[in-house]
Amino acid sequence: MTVAVTSSARRRPPARPTVAWLVALAAALAAVAAGCAGQDVVAIDDLTDGGAPLYCQGNGPPILVGDGITVGEGNGSSDDVCSGEIAVRTFRHALCTCEGYVTSTRLDTDSFDSAAGPYTPGGVAGPVGIDGVLQTSAALAIGGDLTVAGGGGAALGGDLDVVGDLAVGGALGTAIAVTVGGDAAVAGSIDLAALTVAGTLTVPAGETIGAATLTTGATVRAPVTVEPPCACAPDDLIDIADFVLAHRGDNEDALLGLTPDRLTDYVGDTTLVLPCGRYYLGPVRGQGALTLRVTGRVAILVDGDVSLEAPLTVILDGDDAELDLLIGGLLGSTDAIVAGDPARPASTRIYVGGDGVINLAGGSTLAANLYAPRAAVSLSGGATVHGSLFVRRLEQSAPVTIHYDVDVLRADVGCF
Repeated sequence: MTVAVTSSARRRPPARPTVAWLVALAAALAAVAAGCAGQDVVAIDDLTDGGAPLYCQGNGPPILVGDGITVGEGNGSSDDVCSGEIAVRTFRHALCTCEGYVTSTRLDTDSFDSAAGPYTPGGVAGPVGIDGVLQTSAALAIGGDLTVAGGGGAALGGDLDVVGDLAVGGALGTAIAVTVGGDAAVAGSIDLAALTVAGTLTVPAGETIGAATLTTGATVRAPVTVEPPCACAPDDLIDIADFVLAHRGDNEDALLGLTPDRLTDYVGDTTLVLPCGRYYLGPVRGQGALTLRVTGRVAILVDGDVSLEAPLTVILDGDDAELDLLIGGLLGSTDAIVAGDPARPASTRIYVGGDGVINLAGGSTLAANLYAPRAAVSLSGGATVHGSLFVRRLEQSAPVTIHYDVDVLRADVGCF
């Protein structure tokens, strides 16, 4: 299985509505006309003189109405927020887990910048953050910093290689080799076969530094405190369902003749072509493969679960295409999920608000940044992710590789 997650530096602000926009709209109308249910459509923004919604005169990720939550800044007020700002605050790690990370198979992370070109190996900005403990019987190679905040520390059954800094909130063991390219701070005792720290090793007074081979740039005895690296506290979590509900009557559904129940209990293979706009849908479920083809700056807001028994494919069609998919419930399919473009994973951002397990079946390809802090992500086979994962827990039965796209940290550029 290949999994990938995408960037905004290539964005070009769209001009006044163009023939291309109208062509995309016509294609979208043709794609949905056959299956639209006969009910009233929801309200839309005022139109510009050119026929496109005012929303599509902006650029960058969409401005969404929420409850003031922008990760750690919730104040209970009904503020507007650019989803790009949420992305920048949220997707700071290749992998962030709200619980501990327990694995018997290998994890590798590195990074690239999709604004400069497709993925090439060797990037050193793919950090990993774990709010709980780390337990592994396999080797880990972290192309960036590794932060383990849990007081239970890191119990290692395979060698650990960290390109950046290492911070551990408890003991570090067992008898394996650890190599750190930057500084290391360990709040508990150390029990290793070998420890190499290019920078400074900091360990509290009274804690044992046990390593048959010890090499450091310097060793300091001082208190060590490791703060949780992931914004998983209740006040920090993004209320995805609230963002979705706020757009029940503020969207561009009517431009496509799209009704909220269009993908609820659909029958047969279905394709939606979505030009620039915000689209509100009810629960997504049905019989047949579902394809979402995104041709512009798009937000899809799903009021409920996305639960499928056939493949789900999300395609970015065009250099200016980017997607924020906000699912109030849970995401799941018994078949493959293919989402985003591995050459620019920062342009696809998926937010899942529900509790439970997101199962990614074999053959899935995720080229996106996935935010699911209340859900566990279960990978049924080996996975290569282009992008990032922010999850409650990661469950893997085979090696996982994550190629972090640093361009997601520019997702707020041009938000208006």
